[in-house]
Amino acid sequence: MIEFVPIMLFILGWHPDRIGEIDLQRPQILFATMAECEQAGATMSARMSQAAQDKSGAVYMHRCMATPAASEFDAAWAQLEKQGQ
Repeated sequence: MIEFVPIMLFILGWHPDRIGEIDLQRPQILFATMAECEQAGATMSARMSQAAQDKSGAVYMHRCMATPAASEFDAAWAQLEKQGQ
């Protein structure tokens, strides 16, 4: 059996006048490959930074991460069951 692990996109934004505050967003889309996620993330974050340039001055960047593997979910579930008994 082949396990498919989708890739999640995260958009991070920060305003230069609000040190330490980070806006974290996860668009509700998954990607089949890291390359697809990177391309979409670069496009989204560039557009968002451009749109904010004249308004708030916020800057956006992206990160792509694989969703946890099924084995991680299984281990977490087993731990919950163990704690419940």
